Amino acid sequence: MKAVVANRLSDIPDMTLEERSQPQLKPGHSLVKVHAATVNPLSELVRSGKVPHAVTPLVLSNDGAGTIESSDQFSPGTPVAIYGGGQLGITEDGLQQQWVMVENKRLFDLPSSVNLDEASAIPINYVTAYQSLTRVGNVGVGHTVLISGASGALGHALVQISLALGATPIAVVSSASKVESAIESGADHVIDLSSQDLSSVVYELTDGVGVDFVFDVVGGALLGPLVQVLRRRGTAVSIGFVGGDTAEVKVSDLVVEEKCLHGYDAWLETDQDVAKAFDALRGFISSGMVRPRIDSRYPIDQYDAAYKRLASREARGAILLAMWE
Repeated sequence: MKAVVANRLSDIPDMTLEERSQPQLKPGHSLVKVHAATVNPLSELVRSGKVPHAVTPLVLSNDGAGTIESSDQFSPGTPVAIYGGGQLGITEDGLQQQWVMVENKRLFDLPSSVNLDEASAIPINYVTAYQSLTRVGNVGVGHTVLISGASGALGHALVQISLALGATPIAVVSSASKVESAIESGADHVIDLSSQDLSSVVYELTDGVGVDFVFDVVGGALLGPLVQVLRRRGTAVSIGFVGGDTAEVKVSDLVVEEKCLHGYDAWLETDQDVAKAFDALRGFISSGMVRPRIDSRYPIDQYDAAYKRLASREARGAILLAMWE
Protein backbone atom coordinates (compact mmCIF):
# COMPACT_ATOMS: atom_id res chain seq x y z
CA MET A 1 0.00 0.00 0.00
CA LYS A 2 1.04 3.63 -0.46
CA ALA A 3 1.82 5.88 2.51
CA VAL A 4 3.14 9.43 2.84
CA VAL A 5 5.90 9.21 5.44
CA ALA A 6 7.63 12.05 7.27
CA ASN A 7 11.23 11.01 7.94
CA ARG A 8 12.39 14.36 9.33
CA LEU A 9 10.29 16.90 11.22
CA SER A 10 11.73 20.39 10.83
CA ASP A 11 11.36 23.72 9.01
CA ILE A 12 12.46 21.73 5.96
CA PRO A 13 10.59 18.43 6.48
CA ASP A 14 11.62 15.28 4.64
CA MET A 15 8.54 13.48 3.30
CA THR A 16 8.40 10.57 0.86
CA LEU A 17 5.77 8.35 -0.74
CA GLU A 18 6.55 4.79 0.31
CA GLU A 19 5.24 1.27 -0.20
CA ARG A 20 4.30 -0.47 3.03
CA SER A 21 2.64 -3.71 4.02
CA GLN A 22 -1.10 -3.63 4.69
CA PRO A 23 -1.84 -3.77 8.46
CA GLN A 24 -3.35 -6.92 9.94
CA LEU A 25 -6.52 -6.84 12.03
CA LYS A 26 -6.20 -7.05 15.81
CA PRO A 27 -8.83 -7.16 18.59
CA GLY A 28 -10.63 -3.92 19.41
CA HIS A 29 -9.59 -2.40 16.09
CA SER A 30 -10.88 -2.12 12.54
CA LEU A 31 -8.99 -2.25 9.27
CA VAL A 32 -10.13 0.77 7.27
CA LYS A 33 -9.62 1.45 3.58
CA VAL A 34 -8.90 5.16 3.76
CA HIS A 35 -10.82 7.28 1.27
CA ALA A 36 -9.21 10.62 2.12
CA ALA A 37 -7.29 12.31 4.92
CA THR A 38 -7.12 16.01 5.66
CA VAL A 39 -4.04 18.17 5.27
CA ASN A 40 -4.63 20.45 8.24
CA PRO A 41 -2.77 22.94 10.48
CA LEU A 42 -1.92 20.23 13.02
CA SER A 43 -0.22 18.13 10.33
CA GLU A 44 1.79 21.21 9.33
CA LEU A 45 2.84 21.83 12.94
CA VAL A 46 3.91 18.21 13.32
CA ARG A 47 5.91 18.04 10.10
CA SER A 48 7.57 21.38 10.93
CA GLY A 49 8.90 19.95 14.19
CA LYS A 50 6.72 22.10 16.44
CA VAL A 51 5.08 19.19 18.28
CA PRO A 52 7.82 17.88 20.61
CA HIS A 53 6.46 14.39 21.29
CA ALA A 54 5.97 13.46 17.62
CA VAL A 55 8.19 10.61 16.45
CA THR A 56 9.65 9.57 13.08
CA PRO A 57 9.18 7.90 10.73
CA LEU A 58 5.57 9.05 10.88
CA VAL A 59 2.46 9.02 8.70
CA LEU A 60 0.65 12.32 9.31
CA SER A 61 -3.05 13.34 9.73
CA ASN A 62 -5.50 12.59 12.52
CA ASP A 63 -8.58 13.32 10.45
CA GLY A 64 -10.26 11.47 7.59
CA ALA A 65 -12.78 8.87 6.47
CA GLY A 66 -12.99 5.53 4.75
CA THR A 67 -14.81 2.20 4.65
CA ILE A 68 -14.51 -0.80 6.93
CA GLU A 69 -12.55 -3.68 5.42
CA SER A 70 -12.69 -5.95 8.47
CA SER A 71 -13.70 -5.40 12.07
CA ASP A 72 -15.01 -7.03 15.24
CA GLN A 73 -17.57 -4.23 15.62
CA PHE A 74 -18.52 -2.79 12.21
CA SER A 75 -19.85 -4.57 9.12
CA PRO A 76 -17.55 -4.64 6.07
CA GLY A 77 -18.25 -1.72 3.74
CA THR A 78 -19.54 0.58 6.51
CA PRO A 79 -18.49 4.19 5.81
CA VAL A 80 -16.85 5.80 8.85
CA ALA A 81 -15.29 9.08 9.91
CA ILE A 82 -11.99 8.72 11.78
CA TYR A 83 -11.21 10.93 14.79
CA GLY A 84 -7.51 10.57 15.53
CA GLY A 85 -7.37 12.76 18.63
CA GLY A 86 -3.89 13.44 20.00
CA GLN A 87 -2.38 10.14 18.89
CA LEU A 88 -2.85 9.40 15.18
CA GLY A 89 -0.42 11.38 13.09
CA ILE A 90 1.51 12.45 16.20
CA THR A 91 2.67 9.53 18.35
CA GLU A 92 1.20 6.84 16.08
CA ASP A 93 0.94 6.58 12.30
CA GLY A 94 -1.97 8.62 10.98
CA LEU A 95 -4.27 8.56 7.99
CA GLN A 96 -2.21 9.65 4.98
CA GLN A 97 -1.98 6.02 3.86
CA GLN A 98 -4.25 3.72 1.89
CA TRP A 99 -5.07 1.34 4.75
CA VAL A 100 -5.02 1.97 8.48
CA MET A 101 -5.64 -0.01 11.66
CA VAL A 102 -7.81 2.11 13.97
CA GLU A 103 -9.21 1.56 17.46
CA ASN A 104 -12.97 1.09 17.21
CA LYS A 105 -13.59 3.98 19.62
CA ARG A 106 -12.12 6.37 17.02
CA LEU A 107 -14.60 5.38 14.30
CA PHE A 108 -18.01 6.98 13.83
CA ASP A 109 -20.76 6.29 11.33
CA LEU A 110 -22.54 9.33 9.90
CA PRO A 111 -25.86 9.99 8.12
CA SER A 112 -25.98 8.80 4.51
CA SER A 113 -26.49 12.39 3.34
CA VAL A 114 -22.75 12.95 3.90
CA ASN A 115 -20.38 11.62 1.24
CA LEU A 116 -16.89 10.33 2.09
CA ASP A 117 -15.13 13.54 1.06
CA GLU A 118 -17.36 15.50 3.45
CA ALA A 119 -17.00 12.85 6.15
CA SER A 120 -13.23 13.24 5.93
CA ALA A 121 -13.55 16.92 6.87
CA ILE A 122 -15.85 16.43 9.86
CA PRO A 123 -13.98 14.79 12.78
CA ILE A 124 -11.42 17.27 14.08
CA ASN A 125 -12.95 20.51 12.81
CA TYR A 126 -16.50 19.81 13.91
CA VAL A 127 -15.68 18.15 17.24
CA THR A 128 -13.39 21.11 17.96
CA ALA A 129 -16.10 23.58 16.98
CA TYR A 130 -18.83 21.85 18.97
CA GLN A 131 -16.77 21.28 22.11
CA SER A 132 -15.18 24.74 22.18
CA LEU A 133 -18.57 26.37 21.71
CA THR A 134 -20.45 24.23 24.22
CA ARG A 135 -18.04 22.81 26.79
CA VAL A 136 -15.62 25.73 27.00
CA GLY A 137 -17.75 28.65 25.84
CA ASN A 138 -21.25 27.56 26.89
CA VAL A 139 -22.73 29.34 23.86
CA GLY A 140 -26.50 29.38 23.62
CA VAL A 141 -29.51 30.99 22.02
CA GLY A 142 -29.18 34.73 21.47
CA HIS A 143 -25.44 35.05 22.06
CA THR A 144 -23.22 37.00 19.67
CA VAL A 145 -20.15 35.04 18.60
CA LEU A 146 -17.12 36.58 16.88
CA ILE A 147 -15.10 34.06 14.83
CA SER A 148 -11.66 34.73 13.35
CA GLY A 149 -10.31 32.82 10.34
CA ALA A 150 -13.91 32.29 9.33
CA SER A 151 -13.20 31.33 5.71
CA GLY A 152 -11.16 28.27 6.67
CA ALA A 153 -12.37 24.76 7.48
CA LEU A 154 -12.52 25.26 11.25
CA GLY A 155 -13.98 28.77 10.90
CA HIS A 156 -16.69 27.35 8.63
CA ALA A 157 -17.50 24.71 11.26
CA LEU A 158 -17.64 27.31 14.05
CA VAL A 159 -20.07 29.46 12.06
CA GLN A 160 -22.33 26.50 11.29
CA ILE A 161 -22.37 25.13 14.84
CA SER A 162 -22.99 28.62 16.26
CA LEU A 163 -26.07 28.89 14.07
CA ALA A 164 -27.20 25.41 15.09
CA LEU A 165 -26.96 26.46 18.75
CA GLY A 166 -29.11 29.54 18.12
CA ALA A 167 -26.29 32.11 18.33
CA THR A 168 -25.47 34.97 15.96
CA PRO A 169 -22.06 34.44 14.30
CA ILE A 170 -19.98 37.42 13.19
CA ALA A 171 -17.15 36.35 10.89
CA VAL A 172 -13.70 37.94 10.75
CA VAL A 173 -11.60 37.48 7.59
CA SER A 174 -8.30 38.94 6.45
CA SER A 175 -9.16 39.99 2.87
CA ALA A 176 -12.03 40.85 0.55
CA SER A 177 -11.52 37.60 -1.36
CA LYS A 178 -12.61 35.64 1.73
CA VAL A 179 -15.82 37.52 2.47
CA GLU A 180 -18.05 35.48 0.19
CA SER A 181 -16.91 32.20 1.77
CA ALA A 182 -17.89 33.45 5.22
CA ILE A 183 -21.27 34.57 3.92
CA GLU A 184 -21.83 31.16 2.34
CA SER A 185 -21.04 29.53 5.68
CA GLY A 186 -23.98 31.45 7.16
CA ALA A 187 -22.36 34.31 9.06
CA ASP A 188 -24.81 37.08 9.89
CA HIS A 189 -22.09 39.70 9.38
CA VAL A 190 -18.56 39.62 7.97
CA ILE A 191 -15.72 41.95 9.00
CA ASP A 192 -12.94 42.34 6.42
CA LEU A 193 -9.81 43.39 8.30
CA SER A 194 -8.17 44.63 5.11
CA SER A 195 -10.72 47.43 4.79
CA GLN A 196 -12.64 47.69 8.07
CA ASP A 197 -11.78 48.54 11.66
CA LEU A 198 -12.59 45.60 13.92
CA SER A 199 -13.56 47.63 16.97
CA SER A 200 -15.73 50.13 15.11
CA VAL A 201 -17.72 47.47 13.28
CA VAL A 202 -18.22 45.24 16.33
CA TYR A 203 -19.50 48.08 18.50
CA GLU A 204 -21.76 49.29 15.70
CA LEU A 205 -23.25 45.81 15.32
CA THR A 206 -23.72 45.36 19.09
CA ASP A 207 -24.98 48.85 19.98
CA GLY A 208 -21.75 49.64 21.78
CA VAL A 209 -21.86 46.63 24.09
CA GLY A 210 -19.38 44.20 22.48
CA VAL A 211 -19.76 40.52 21.65
CA ASP A 212 -20.57 37.78 24.13
CA PHE A 213 -17.94 35.36 22.84
CA VAL A 214 -14.80 35.30 20.71
CA PHE A 215 -13.44 32.13 19.12
CA ASP A 216 -9.98 32.77 17.75
CA VAL A 217 -8.52 30.36 15.22
CA VAL A 218 -5.71 32.71 14.15
CA GLY A 219 -3.90 33.83 17.30
CA GLY A 220 -0.81 36.02 17.16
CA ALA A 221 -1.37 39.76 16.98
CA LEU A 222 -5.11 39.34 16.38
CA LEU A 223 -5.96 37.86 19.78
CA GLY A 224 -5.51 41.11 21.74
CA PRO A 225 -7.89 43.18 19.59
CA LEU A 226 -10.44 40.36 19.68
CA VAL A 227 -10.40 40.31 23.48
CA GLN A 228 -10.86 44.08 23.52
CA VAL A 229 -14.20 43.89 21.67
CA LEU A 230 -15.72 41.46 24.16
CA ARG A 231 -18.53 42.80 26.30
CA ARG A 232 -18.07 43.09 30.04
CA ARG A 233 -17.65 39.56 31.46
CA GLY A 234 -17.43 38.17 27.93
CA THR A 235 -15.36 35.09 27.07
CA ALA A 236 -12.64 34.52 24.50
CA VAL A 237 -11.57 31.01 23.50
CA SER A 238 -8.20 30.62 21.79
CA ILE A 239 -8.21 27.59 19.49
CA GLY A 240 -5.31 28.01 17.06
CA PHE A 241 -2.20 30.02 16.33
CA VAL A 242 -1.55 29.90 12.60
CA GLY A 243 -0.92 33.66 12.89
CA GLY A 244 1.67 33.21 15.63
CA ASP A 245 1.92 31.70 19.12
CA THR A 246 2.65 34.96 20.92
CA ALA A 247 -0.07 37.52 21.69
CA GLU A 248 -0.41 40.77 23.60
CA VAL A 249 -3.52 41.07 25.75
CA LYS A 250 -4.30 44.02 28.02
CA VAL A 251 -4.45 42.83 31.61
CA SER A 252 -6.84 45.69 32.34
CA ASP A 253 -9.33 44.12 29.93
CA LEU A 254 -9.30 40.95 31.99
CA VAL A 255 -9.34 42.65 35.41
CA VAL A 256 -11.51 45.75 35.04
CA GLU A 257 -14.05 44.20 32.67
CA GLU A 258 -13.81 40.68 34.18
CA LYS A 259 -13.31 39.19 30.75
CA CYS A 260 -12.30 35.53 30.52
CA LEU A 261 -9.64 34.02 28.25
CA HIS A 262 -9.63 30.25 27.79
CA GLY A 263 -7.70 27.85 25.61
CA TYR A 264 -9.12 24.84 23.80
CA ASP A 265 -7.11 21.67 23.15
CA ALA A 266 -8.69 18.77 21.28
CA TRP A 267 -6.08 16.44 22.77
CA LEU A 268 -7.74 16.78 26.17
CA GLU A 269 -11.11 15.46 25.03
CA THR A 270 -12.18 12.18 26.59
CA ASP A 271 -13.63 9.33 24.55
CA GLN A 272 -17.00 10.11 26.13
CA ASP A 273 -16.74 13.78 25.12
CA VAL A 274 -15.98 12.86 21.51
CA ALA A 275 -18.83 10.34 21.34
CA LYS A 276 -21.23 12.92 22.77
CA ALA A 277 -20.08 15.49 20.22
CA PHE A 278 -20.66 13.07 17.34
CA ASP A 279 -24.16 12.33 18.64
CA ALA A 280 -24.94 16.05 18.43
CA LEU A 281 -23.28 16.37 15.03
CA ARG A 282 -25.36 13.55 13.57
CA GLY A 283 -28.48 15.49 14.51
CA PHE A 284 -27.17 18.72 12.98
CA ILE A 285 -26.18 16.90 9.79
CA SER A 286 -29.53 15.15 9.47
CA SER A 287 -31.36 18.47 9.87
CA GLY A 288 -29.17 20.09 7.20
CA MET A 289 -27.59 22.57 9.61
CA VAL A 290 -24.06 21.20 9.18
CA ARG A 291 -22.22 20.52 5.93
CA PRO A 292 -18.44 20.64 5.53
CA ARG A 293 -16.88 22.67 2.74
CA ILE A 294 -14.10 21.11 0.66
CA ASP A 295 -11.51 23.51 -0.69
CA SER A 296 -9.45 21.10 -2.77
CA ARG A 297 -8.63 17.44 -3.31
CA TYR A 298 -5.18 16.13 -4.24
CA PRO A 299 -4.13 12.57 -5.14
CA ILE A 300 -1.75 10.95 -2.68
CA ASP A 301 1.32 11.46 -4.87
CA GLN A 302 0.68 15.23 -4.90
CA TYR A 303 0.99 15.62 -1.13
CA ASP A 304 3.55 18.40 -1.55
CA ALA A 305 1.05 20.51 -3.52
CA ALA A 306 -1.56 19.92 -0.81
CA TYR A 307 0.76 21.24 1.89
CA LYS A 308 1.63 24.26 -0.26
CA ARG A 309 -2.09 25.00 -0.55
CA LEU A 310 -2.37 24.86 3.24
CA ALA A 311 0.64 27.16 3.66
CA SER A 312 -0.92 29.73 1.32
CA ARG A 313 -3.68 30.40 3.88
CA GLU A 314 -6.02 30.88 0.94
CA ALA A 315 -7.97 27.65 1.42
CA ARG A 316 -11.76 28.02 1.69
CA GLY A 317 -12.49 24.82 3.55
CA ALA A 318 -10.80 21.47 4.05
CA ILE A 319 -7.86 20.28 1.97
CA LEU A 320 -8.05 16.55 1.25
CA LEU A 321 -5.42 14.03 0.28
CA ALA A 322 -7.18 11.28 -1.67
CA MET A 323 -5.79 7.79 -1.21
CA TRP A 324 -7.32 6.24 -4.33
CA GLU A 325 -8.07 7.57 -7.80
